[in-house]
Amino acid sequence: MTTEVVDLRRGDRFNVIEPLTGSFGPAEVAVVNLSIGGAQISHPQPLRIGTHAKLWFRRGDVSVTVQATVVWSHLAPSSGGMVYKSGIKLDAADPQYALALNTLVRADVIRHETDSLEKKKQRMREREEARKSQVRVIPSSEPPPA
Repeated sequence: MTTEVVDLRRGDRFNVIEPLTGSFGPAEVAVVNLSIGGAQISHPQPLRIGTHAKLWFRRGDVSVTVQATVVWSHLAPSSGGMVYKSGIKLDAADPQYALALNTLVRADVIRHETDSLEKKKQRMREREEARKSQVRVIPSSEPPPA
């Protein structure tokens, strides 16, 4: 099997180095990473795909408020147990949001991410190997031996 990962990103991704907490609608969230078009957030309660709400967070003098929509969400392990992680897409380009990202990069609160596509390829290889190593039972139309 050839492991090919298609990069659907429209821009660079930045991992959060220092905690960024805020809200997405009524849900309290921690920002995991950011890009010019969206963010990945973690949260204790589930969010429904398609939910449209306001993402808000603040760090020092930087305050972000943008409208976004949940495009994916799943339960994931974390150091403190299980949390939900969700990907949200900004509803529209926002120059103030872009300026906030730039300010957070300069303050070393977020840092350019460089290896997530390679990690995704590795996960795909591991899943394929696990799938290949599973024992498969093929049903037969013949009766079992006596």
